[in-house]
Amino acid sequence: MTKLFNLQSYIDACEYAHQFGGTSEAIIPQSSQEYKTRILDRYSAYPYLSAPVANNDLPSHLTTNTSHLQDNPQEPDYLHLGIQLFTGDKERLYIVSDTLDLLTLSMSNIIGSRDGYLYASAYHYWNHYGEISEYQARSQSYQPLVFVDLDSFDTSTLIPVSFQRQENTPHLIPILDTRNRIPFSNNYDCQAIYNQICSQISRIFLRQFPELSNNPETISHLSNYLQRINFFKMVQSHIDEKSISLIIEIYHNQEIFYKRITVSILDIAEVVYREINLAPLNQLAHQYSQYQFVLVGQYNIFEQLRPQASNQDLFSFMVLKPNIQNFSELWIDRNRQGFPLFGIYLDTIEFAIAIDNQEVWIQLSEERDAISFEGRETVLVGSIPNRNQDFMRIPSGTRIAKLPIRVNDSDYCINGIPQDYKIEIQNYEDNENPQEILVQINFRLQPGSFPKLIVRDLDNQYIIQTSLVDRHSESTFYSYIPPENINQNRQQRSLSQIGRLTVNHRFQDFPTYLNAIATGLDQSRNQYGELTASFRNAYQCLNQQPDLLQFVDISSHDPNVTLLAQQLENAQLHRMINLISNVFSACDRHRRRLNSYERGLLLSLIIFTGKLYRFSQYICSQNLLLDRLFSLSQLRYDKGLSNEYLQCLSRIAVSQELQDSYFMLFDSMYSLEKSQYLWGYGRILLWYYNFDFSVASISLNYQEHFIKILNYLLSRNYQDLDPQYKQNAFLSLIYLLTFRAYNNNFCQTGSQEIALAQAVINHFQNDRIILQTISRERSLNDYFRELIEGCSTEDRIIGLLSG
Repeated sequence: MTKLFNLQSYIDACEYAHQFGGTSEAIIPQSSQEYKTRILDRYSAYPYLSAPVANNDLPSHLTTNTSHLQDNPQEPDYLHLGIQLFTGDKERLYIVSDTLDLLTLSMSNIIGSRDGYLYASAYHYWNHYGEISEYQARSQSYQPLVFVDLDSFDTSTLIPVSFQRQENTPHLIPILDTRNRIPFSNNYDCQAIYNQICSQISRIFLRQFPELSNNPETISHLSNYLQRINFFKMVQSHIDEKSISLIIEIYHNQEIFYKRITVSILDIAEVVYREINLAPLNQLAHQYSQYQFVLVGQYNIFEQLRPQASNQDLFSFMVLKPNIQNFSELWIDRNRQGFPLFGIYLDTIEFAIAIDNQEVWIQLSEERDAISFEGRETVLVGSIPNRNQDFMRIPSGTRIAKLPIRVNDSDYCINGIPQDYKIEIQNYEDNENPQEILVQINFRLQPGSFPKLIVRDLDNQYIIQTSLVDRHSESTFYSYIPPENINQNRQQRSLSQIGRLTVNHRFQDFPTYLNAIATGLDQSRNQYGELTASFRNAYQCLNQQPDLLQFVDISSHDPNVTLLAQQLENAQLHRMINLISNVFSACDRHRRRLNSYERGLLLSLIIFTGKLYRFSQYICSQNLLLDRLFSLSQLRYDKGLSNEYLQCLSRIAVSQELQDSYFMLFDSMYSLEKSQYLWGYGRILLWYYNFDFSVASISLNYQEHFIKILNYLLSRNYQDLDPQYKQNAFLSLIYLLTFRAYNNNFCQTGSQEIALAQAVINHFQNDRIILQTISRERSLNDYFRELIEGCSTEDRIIGLLSG
């Protein structure tokens, strides 16, 4: 079955926001995308109860319930967000804006791969199919329709809807004519209208309580309450009555009271028509008289009560009744007969490339008037028509290509900023002899389902990642890695890693090894061989490039993530901490060192724990803090165990508490060249650290740490330093520079840090410190020099996020 969510409904957004987020106006989403991410994605699975606020619906006297409770238990009448449709193969069906283009759908997280979408005008057409058909038959007018929805977030651009017949249905199929957009120059602010109407109705209600009628807090609270109970939907069932009796919520002196009131339906209608200015709508209909305009929204219930003044007449509009809706029935017919719910004129999408120093545009469709129907797959291949070429070349030595985009002959913009389509070769450095790369751009679309814009390597040698980026001038340079780039990298890599979990065959064996660990923890404390093997098998499942659970955000609702979290919780892995205590207690009692079995067990346990990354919270990772384990001399002087433990601590240092514990070791460990301490130090900054200077960890004295690392590097001959230590030291310095974003005094011109940094750059000028995960060609000391000099480029910044 499919759940329907109307992303265009500001009314629904207000109701659900107040239902789950509280009474403050600040929690109300300001756009359909905010509505989805802040409300629907977070709360759609949660049931809630509706308060019985309309007294008209309550019985006038008590009656005896003669049914047997055991045969007819009285379950609460729970409500859920959205509307349940009783058939369909999509999990969710989202009603989206008519102006939402296919490129935005494919490059954003508005819908998921298992979701469907339906344009708002097509939804309104099917939802009021019977009423529209009757109107057209009665008036003998079959002009294209233009829907104006006063309940929506935005009406600034309207799309006409024409119709075509299809063989498999008697219904006319709506076609969104995106070629002929209608700008609504008055930019009707439906959100402000709704808020003002609720506020004015609240004032009318509070007239019955004169001492509160002018209290701003009381008015605001009652207005939010009316939005929470979806007041106009409640009025629908009583529109033929003269009045309605209801319970309202009154806020006064930081307390909430409930009062029963009776109000006139006519008074409510007068507020609505006083606040809605219909003149701009009539002007629009007159200007575009070739279309039949259709008014949609909750206020239409008052149509019969509309004042008969001339400026309130909607003489050119078809006014649809909100209490008559047909979509659920049409949805069943559509799934049975298989007819499309809409057609749409395809957007023309083009990408600019340079050939022989000339700008050439790759076109995804040569047809200007092509219509694509819902449910029917179309594959568009980017081509250069005048060259008869369906691929483009990325020159040798180029990891990233940025292609300017046009949609329907205009720059594609997000928030008014032109966008480039960035193509990034993820594993370019893995190829020993990198040549030019031939790639093809495919757009696989099936209107109504998630569209996919794909760039594929024709030789199938490379992993290609794509994204939209703001178009910057060539003069944009960096002196640090911007914190927002670090956060975006974490999010993107989390999504990528979660995708790997679905297709990785080795990961399918992980639950088996997890069960073996849980069983082994129950057995005799001295039987370590099998348990060691179980730990080793488990972490080898995760030990890939990159590790399978690295970057995975455990708050994700992806089924693989939630299932793994449940499996780890069920395994009760906190018992591993007791196992560590038992091992060391046995050594202490007999005053001996770890034997090979005990050491092997601890080593495999520590590696396994680290490979869990964020999932380590399910083993009470705070119990792995240094005072419990690292202070033990057996571990401190065993370099193998010590280094694995430091790597483990950095991998699980998700919380500030764990990060603090790690950073507090800095003074005693940063200069230990054979230690993995700086490896973990830099990775914590890259993977987890919150670079918000206002809440920076008190134990991370970044300025002092930066200076100490520089001084130690200067104190040693660069040829004598351990190569891995140099990698970790320079990587830590590079990530510490991000604090420049919040502290202008850090590494400013003429500072001690800059002087030392320049000295280190000169000290290592004949050394090439290569970290292959970042680049096989460019050294870390070159990356560091560019940041210190403020001349690093976006391409370099992207590379540094791979450390």
